[in-house]
Amino acid sequence: MGVSNLDVVVRRFSLGDESVILEILSNAFGSLQDAQQPRSIMASRFFDSNACFIAEEDGSPVGCVALTGLPRERWYVVRFLAVKPSRSKVQVAEKLLGKILEHLGSRRPEFVRATTPAVQPYVDVYKQSGFRPVRRDFRITWDLKDSYAVPNIQIVMRPVLEETAKEAASIFVRSLASHWDWRTAEQGGTKAVEESFVEGVRKGEQWMVGQSDGHDVGIVGIIPDFYRHGEARFRGAYVLPENRDRGIGMELMSEISRLAIEKGQGKMTVFTFSYLDCLTPGALLYLRSGGKIDAEYLQLERVRKKIPSVN
Repeated sequence: MGVSNLDVVVRRFSLGDESVILEILSNAFGSLQDAQQPRSIMASRFFDSNACFIAEEDGSPVGCVALTGLPRERWYVVRFLAVKPSRSKVQVAEKLLGKILEHLGSRRPEFVRATTPAVQPYVDVYKQSGFRPVRRDFRITWDLKDSYAVPNIQIVMRPVLEETAKEAASIFVRSLASHWDWRTAEQGGTKAVEESFVEGVRKGEQWMVGQSDGHDVGIVGIIPDFYRHGEARFRGAYVLPENRDRGIGMELMSEISRLAIEKGQGKMTVFTFSYLDCLTPGALLYLRSGGKIDAEYLQLERVRKKIPSVN
């Protein structure tokens, strides 16, 4: 069945459609879909109701897609492409993505990325529309009842407070190089990332800076009870470039696990990226420290230009 023959109407998002999108995503992806993330995105300043579309068949919602902004002007992410199971799933997905690309044309984009669970037919639908895979994302979860060995490294942890958040933000930004340079660019540069970090601390994110021999070596953080009571969002463990390959990452993992347990957390979960052909050091660290991959996603890019300096 061709797209033109589908008895499907694509309309714009309207007030109250948040629950419709959550239902479609859950129906399409099941446990692969993190319900908390769509809620946060739809409540953020980067969500534009005019750039979100719902597909309906016989008046019933069957699919959705959205174009959301990034902190950099004219940089966008296509997300929420999902269709309820049906014989015409591929055609509905193609129609929704075509609608987004048509809408995108008027915005003169400089950069467009897409994100999707790594399942068909969505990966192929994106590829056929000119997107190409660039990174994998993993959802990794720790059962904090499990234990694991860590190296015996002398490391001192100090909590990040509101009054020390700016200093910690600088450590965080420096620790992102070089594996996360692409994300720093998407977020609008180092200053924007630092400001976002400080705001996160104000809202309750709990970070600790690790020190060895009186020098900062890395930073690690969580948000307790983020998903539900006793289930934390792990914000990641980041080691400064000059201190990598010393086993410090494992010590940071040990310390954040202890903090999570002290806060009454039974699980913690992180979303982290990796390369297409191999795992990043961060992903390897999380797996070595007892985390388990329970979902995989794909990042794709449609417009690839040289990213300007963001420092």
